[in-house]
Amino acid sequence: MSLTQYQFLDAYNPWWNDGEAAFAGLPEFHRDVFDDLYADIQRLPQMISVTGPRRVGKSTLLRQCIRKLIAENGEAQAQRIVYFTMDDPALLLPHMDMDRFFEELVAEFASRAKDGPVYLFLDEIQKFPRWELYLKKHYDLKTPVRFVVSGSASAPIFRKSRESLLGRIHDYQVLPFSFREYVGFHSGDARYSLGAQAFREAAIPEARIQEKVENFIGLLRAFIALGISGSSTIGAGEIDQYFFEGGFPEVWQLPDILAKQEYLYQNQIERVIFEDLLVAAEFRKPEMLRRFYLGLLAEPGRETNITKLAKDIAIAPGTITTYFPLLEATDLVWRLHKYTGSKATAKAGNFKSYLVDLAVRNAVMKLTPERLMADEPVLGLYAENIVANHLRRWPGLVELAYYRERNNELDFIVDLGATRIGIEVKYRAALNENELNKSRAIAETLGCEAYVVVCKERPEVELEQRLQQKSKVPLAVVPLADFLLLF
Repeated sequence: MSLTQYQFLDAYNPWWNDGEAAFAGLPEFHRDVFDDLYADIQRLPQMISVTGPRRVGKSTLLRQCIRKLIAENGEAQAQRIVYFTMDDPALLLPHMDMDRFFEELVAEFASRAKDGPVYLFLDEIQKFPRWELYLKKHYDLKTPVRFVVSGSASAPIFRKSRESLLGRIHDYQVLPFSFREYVGFHSGDARYSLGAQAFREAAIPEARIQEKVENFIGLLRAFIALGISGSSTIGAGEIDQYFFEGGFPEVWQLPDILAKQEYLYQNQIERVIFEDLLVAAEFRKPEMLRRFYLGLLAEPGRETNITKLAKDIAIAPGTITTYFPLLEATDLVWRLHKYTGSKATAKAGNFKSYLVDLAVRNAVMKLTPERLMADEPVLGLYAENIVANHLRRWPGLVELAYYRERNNELDFIVDLGATRIGIEVKYRAALNENELNKSRAIAETLGCEAYVVVCKERPEVELEQRLQQKSKVPLAVVPLADFLLLF
C-alpha cells in the first residue's frame, strides 16, 4: 500500500513528519489509568480497548500513549505508529472501500514490524462495520501489529461486539474525572496522585492482612490529619466547583455557562439517545427514553420505586425495566442495589440511581452555581452521588450496596475482599450525633469492621471522640474533600 493513496492519514499522524510539533497542546496531565494502560499496550498479548462516555478524554489518552512510545523508543518508532478515527467522513466517499482501506492499512504497517513493534490506534472503531471480525482474524493469525481501539460506551453495539472478543481483548473503562484528578489537572500538582497511590496500596485489604482493618482507619485519619494535599487550601471551594463543573474536561474550557450547558446536553443526552441508542435498539419513540432519563435527574441518589416512577413520568413499568439497562450501558446513569444479606442473593426490588456526572443534571436544570450552592438538600444528594461514583473506583471492590429498612438506613456497605466497611454521608453544616450513632449501630449489626462518616467540614475533635467511645469498630469522621482525594 502507498500511504499517498490515503493522504488524509497525514493529518492524524503529524509525528511522521514533525515530531516536535506533533503533540503541541496535548496536556501533560495524565489520568490515573494512563500508567497501567501504557504498560499493557506494550506487554499484554491481547488487544486493548478503551471505552467510556462521549468526550471524556479517550482520544487524548491514546495520543498521550503515542507521545510516550515515541519519546521512549526514538524517532524510528514514529513510523511504526498509526492513529486514525473510523468516523472520518473520508471513508464515506463514493470511491472508498472501508474494508479494503483497513486491510491495506494493517498490511502496510505489519510489513514494518521487522524494525520493531508496530501499533495501530483506531478511534471510534464501532463506526467500522464488523470490526470485531477483522480484529479477531488478525489476532488469531498473529499479524505482527498491536491493536489499540476505542469507542463510546454509549454505543451498545460496540459493547456487544467487544464482548465477542472475550479472551482476545482487554478493556479499560474511562469515566469522567474524579475529584482528585480534577484538582490535580487544575493545579498541576503531582502530590495528589502520589498521596492517593500510597493510600490505596496500603488500604486494599488482602487475605493476609484481614486482621489489620484498624490500620485502614488509622491510615485514613493520618492522611486527613497531615493534609492529603499537603495544603489546607483544598476544601469547600474546589468541591463547589466540582459539583458544578463535573468531570468532562472539554467543558471546562468553554467561555460561559450557557455554552457549557448546551455542550453537555447535546453530547451526553441528545446524541446518546437519538443517535447511539436509536440505532442500537431501533426505538420507535426515543423521546420516551429521554423522558425516562430526565425523570431520574430530579433527585439523584433517592431510592427508586419503579411503580411510582412509572406513574410520575407516565411510562409503563415494563418499559422502564427494559430501558434502564440500556441507559446504564451508556454510562449516563447507574444503579446501586439494596443490601440483601448475601452476595449470592439475587438483586430485586427498589434501588438507588446515581448519575455518572452531575454536571449533566446542572445543564438540564439550567442551574447557576449560585442556585446550586444555595440548595442545601440538593447539595446533600450531590455529595452522596459523588461519593458513590468514587467508591466504584476503589481497587479490590467486591460489592457495593445500600441498606434501608423502615427508618433505618446506611448509605453504603463496601465489601473490599472479605472486609466490610460502612460509610455514611452527611453533607450539612451541623452533624447530628444521634443520627450518626444510629447508622454506626446499623454498620456494626451488618458486620462492618469499620465505620466512616463523610461530612462537609472538619468536625470537632470531641464529637469524633464521643462517637468512637460508643463504637465497637474503628471509626473516622472525614471531610468530603479529603475523602475524595483518596480515590
